[in-house]
Amino acid sequence: MNLVELANRERELYEVVTSLQGTMEEKIKQLKERGVFEEYRRIHQQYAQLHNQETEALKRGLFLTWYSTVEPPCFTGIKELDSAAENQIISTLDRQLEQGIIDYELDWMLSYYANLEFAFERFKGYESLQKKLQNPPLELPRHIDNEGMLKRGQMGLYWNSLEVFNK
Repeated sequence: MNLVELANRERELYEVVTSLQGTMEEKIKQLKERGVFEEYRRIHQQYAQLHNQETEALKRGLFLTWYSTVEPPCFTGIKELDSAAENQIISTLDRQLEQGIIDYELDWMLSYYANLEFAFERFKGYESLQKKLQNPPLELPRHIDNEGMLKRGQMGLYWNSLEVFNK
């Protein structure tokens, strides 16, 4: 799948997630039965396959890694991502941070993720990432391309949901 197809598939899965009724445990059971967790795992693996050629894939894969840790799976549809795929993405990110070649958007996204740095505790061996997470956070931009974010999978849905971008 390409980035457009992956984003569309993420939106379809998110519609399943938001349509479920019941307790958190019941929703988790339904998501597992419907294969949503496994499908998200495959999507994340595809981002890992594309991340060296597409910065957008790196951003989305990183987002899914972060989001799977900070939000319950019944709200995201994301659970137990492939650790090899996560490490591929984090390794590339760490190398880019070391070389100083990340773009502004990824920089402020990382700064935001640092507010919940526990999400990256399992990646302690990546020194440039850990250093970035310890730096004072960047100020978020005042505006984002809300319409463009709609085409970026669950990552875009998340950024569009933040009050800071909807003033």
